Amino acid sequence: MAQVMSYGTKMIRGQTGRQVFTAVDSAANDSDKTLTVPAGQVWDIDVLNITLATSADVGNRQITVVVSDGTNTLATLNAEANQAASLTEYYCYSPKYGTASEAPTGWHYIPLPPHILPAAATIRVYDSAAVAAAADDLTVVAYGTLL
Repeated sequence: MAQVMSYGTKMIRGQTGRQVFTAVDSAANDSDKTLTVPAGQVWDIDVLNITLATSADVGNRQITVVVSDGTNTLATLNAEANQAASLTEYYCYSPKYGTASEAPTGWHYIPLPPHILPAAATIRVYDSAAVAAAADDLTVVAYGTLL
């Protein structure tokens, strides 16, 4: 499965507001995913949720997020803690977080610099240690507003 898009409308004080989107890549047996802004769209990311379920292959995984405008790297963000084998952990990147937090255990809250992403911009999420790239299961979900 590749990136799947869904859309809705944000309500603001009882009035119809801006259009919102969800972009999901939940293909199994893959720890390297890239979400791409579709043609004709501009994204303002509110939250990037990541779930990594690791196989029994021994090694410390390092979740890395690379934000690109399609040409230039805008940000490279690493989770502060590594993830070991046979665990499921949750990573939440958002412009709403001022500092990183790794509590409770298994939950990672990481600041995401605000970026307006044009068509063809990408968000790559991967295990930069590449411990079990074809066995670990990485799910990436981006929520945001279309501008």
